[in-house]
Amino acid sequence: MGRILSVRCGNCKKTWHCITGNGLAYADRANIVAAFSEKEKGKVEELLAASEIPAYDFRYGLAVCTHCHNVVGVPMVGLFADDVPYVGACSVCGKKLSHICPDEEDMDAWMEKTACPLCKSRKLEIEESTYWD
Repeated sequence: MGRILSVRCGNCKKTWHCITGNGLAYADRANIVAAFSEKEKGKVEELLAASEIPAYDFRYGLAVCTHCHNVVGVPMVGLFADDVPYVGACSVCGKKLSHICPDEEDMDAWMEKTACPLCKSRKLEIEESTYWD
């Protein structure tokens, strides 16, 4: 089950609403591919074709975009054998992302070392808004 998180900067008060995790619809490879931009779909299809069903992991994770200065939920897919998932582009500006939260279990550590993309303070706070599936 996925979550929608409110990520708020305690300094500048900017708030972003981000989708994280995954839902039942993403058991279908077509829905996974559709989560990525047109430019990325070919790469994602190749990655999924290289694995047996369901030997892949799909989820939305948190990331910071240093180009448009947003915190976004970004699609990520990888084979279970791979350490590093393929990460989609920023959903706002389409650029490559930095400061990606590798896993929901690592979210507290990610928050401590990630600066607000607007004011650069390290006062990001997360509040769970709701669940989605």
